[in-house]
Amino acid sequence: MSWMTSRRLDWLLRARGTEIATWPEPDRSAALALLRHSPAAQQAFAEAVALEEAPEPDPAVLGRMQCGFRVAMAPAPAVVRGIGWSALAACFAAGLYIGVGVAEPESGQDLFSDAQTVTFAALDQ
Repeated sequence: MSWMTSRRLDWLLRARGTEIATWPEPDRSAALALLRHSPAAQQAFAEAVALEEAPEPDPAVLGRMQCGFRVAMAPAPAVVRGIGWSALAACFAAGLYIGVGVAEPESGQDLFSDAQTVTFAALDQ
């Protein structure tokens, strides 16, 4: 195994790219050993990866992925209707619970007057 420094790793990243699996075996094993133990080398590798351009997408692969997602994500219409009615019923129940649980304000005060009094009292001190 050859000796690897951060400077040599930087040079190899610029010369050969960030695909370490394609590097010659001595450079690859030395680079991996350095990357395991050196935060500076890890940072340099991360920066090199960030600077690389993304590969061009393959339209055939994207089409197969989209088709697979459509098949996997397409629920039955009855399930969608059931979810919709269940959500409507839950919203109705929550509205009733909140509406019935709110007490009328005392002596004509609105709900936020106590909070305003506390805020103004804190400012006066």
